[in-house]
Amino acid sequence: MRSGGAIPKATRVGVYVRISKDRKGQELGIQRQEKACRELCDRLGWTVLKVYPENDVSASTSSRKPRPAFTEMMKDARSGIIDAIVVYSIDRLTRRITELTSFLEEQKEHGFAFATTEGEDTASASGRMILTIKGAVAQQETERMAERVNSALLQRREKGKPHAGGPRVFGFAADSGFQRVVPEEVELIRLGYDMLMDRKTPGEIARVWNAKGARSSGAGTWWTPNKVKRVYRSERVGGIITYKGQVLGDSIYPHPLTKEEWENVQAVLDSRAAPVAKGAGKRKHLYSGFLKCGPCGSNMAIQWVTDKTRTFRQTRCATNRNATDGRPACGKVSRAYTWVEEQLNKVVEAALLAQQPNITPVESGTDLTGEISLLEERIRLLRLRWKEQKLEDEDYFDSLGHLRAELQSLRTREAAAAVAQSQTEVDALAVWRDDTMQNLERRRAIVATVISEVEVHSVGRGRRKPPELDSITVTPVGQHRPEEEHAPVDDH
Repeated sequence: MRSGGAIPKATRVGVYVRISKDRKGQELGIQRQEKACRELCDRLGWTVLKVYPENDVSASTSSRKPRPAFTEMMKDARSGIIDAIVVYSIDRLTRRITELTSFLEEQKEHGFAFATTEGEDTASASGRMILTIKGAVAQQETERMAERVNSALLQRREKGKPHAGGPRVFGFAADSGFQRVVPEEVELIRLGYDMLMDRKTPGEIARVWNAKGARSSGAGTWWTPNKVKRVYRSERVGGIITYKGQVLGDSIYPHPLTKEEWENVQAVLDSRAAPVAKGAGKRKHLYSGFLKCGPCGSNMAIQWVTDKTRTFRQTRCATNRNATDGRPACGKVSRAYTWVEEQLNKVVEAALLAQQPNITPVESGTDLTGEISLLEERIRLLRLRWKEQKLEDEDYFDSLGHLRAELQSLRTREAAAAVAQSQTEVDALAVWRDDTMQNLERRRAIVATVISEVEVHSVGRGRRKPPELDSITVTPVGQHRPEEEHAPVDDH
């Protein structure tokens, strides 16, 4: 509370209530906290303006889960929307000493009152010291709890019992803690194992599983090659018990494959995995991401293809992706990409010619190519160290997550800079007509201001004359076209 000893009159109180675990989702814990906090406000003559609930959200030092209600409450306190904060106890507010210290600094700076049902006093130096000590004790308690939990997990796994949490893995019964298998799914996994050993592909396994009516264990969607590979990459399928990247032994419960069979699958999948080339994440074609398959709505792939006489670019409906209804892509559309690109270039250029030129010159956008290349190289080296078993799994995935997030941020900034540059260029048409690879991202940014998406339809086999213009359907930005409407491409 504010200094001076007297309890201030708070007319706009924010009540913060939080509970770490609510497995049944009944919110009984936060309801009891709210009741006690409201009773305290009644005794102080304070008026509750808003309640900020965080149900089933941890505030421990090990938790990475965001607390949106806490963030909103602090924002309201800074802006003066609320002039006091009431919590049940200090460990409901936070279990991190650094966060508590920051909270007390915020209170001092913005002058909002603070109270708990346990009677903590922040009006004096000694009161703040006691509160800080309580916060340190709360942090120690949660860290000791984490140590006990980790010790129990290690003991459990040393006994051959897998970690019971996480999403259901195909082959295991839901809510069984990986102690029971689903016979029908085990049969499919073993069938797929035999197919892999017989040089069949994950795509062929996906088609067999889909034909037998099986669906993925997560969202219940149709199988794709990547989803099949994730099943066989799961160590639980082979009954392998690990803890922080270290193999501890075999599961005492049933599992679809033996450890030796699981290792055989890894060898097969690794032998087929192509190395990721430097800069592989960058777009290489102007209309990548804009093209949709007309019959099923899935994103179309663009790739170089070589036949007996020539090498050319082809866009096709990729069967390793899902259509808009969750089913596997139909794979019915395959077209020469060059013709599609030529028609879409006409659409974009016509739109640019119709626009009024912006004569305001701007500075060039920031060049992030070097930073992006450096991050891509770091990811490549990190993956290499992990494959050579020079890096623990936990450290690898943690570092990889940070690097990928940073890379995504840089690419977002690069795209935003390209958009800003293309929109304020003295002559956007000149930018558009520069078709060098170095200018690809700026040209894609211009496309994004003109075209929302493009449906590509099949033209049949053996056609020698150029395709009809209505074999592609362009949806301009800001226009929603009904599915049954197929407006022809403007050939001007």
